[in-house]
Amino acid sequence: MIEVEAKFRVPRESLLIDRITKIGGGVAWEETLEQDEYFNHPARDFVESDEALRIRRCGPNVELTWKGPRLDAVTKSRRELELPLESERMPADQQFTTLREMLLALGFVPAGRVRKRRRATSLLWSGHSFKICIDEVDGLPLHAEIETLCEEAVREQATAVLLELARELQLQHSERRSYIHLVKLAAAS
Repeated sequence: MIEVEAKFRVPRESLLIDRITKIGGGVAWEETLEQDEYFNHPARDFVESDEALRIRRCGPNVELTWKGPRLDAVTKSRRELELPLESERMPADQQFTTLREMLLALGFVPAGRVRKRRRATSLLWSGHSFKICIDEVDGLPLHAEIETLCEEAVREQATAVLLELARELQLQHSERRSYIHLVKLAAAS
């Protein structure tokens, strides 16, 4: 599955929420706290290969995600594989810790952490189902992400519709760098 995604800096949250509501979204918002830990591969540099491997803790849920290289020069679209971990025998904190220890034992190297408060809503736009997120990432200004999942065969069409939606919401200047990259830059300055 391909995740077609674009991220934008949000100068005024209230204006964005008003625009989302005006075009039929924002009826229900789900708020979550996400804690991500990223890892680098022991035999290749994910920064150079434009990949990402992370463990995400979100409430009682833990998932392992691999993201492949970006597929175009405008968005953050890429192949994404997610593996949700579910266990009634082990609490989420323990799942996260165990998976982290497993990756370290296999030679993966910690590459940084991102903590964010995310508010998300859904919107049907031009035949595509989109998730719109407003993200408060520790150490960064406010950002919004628009994303949809699709098959490779319709990726270009989904990208065009996503960019049309971004224009409608008056979101400009897509940010292609990941939150982990932006957090590291902010910490270095």
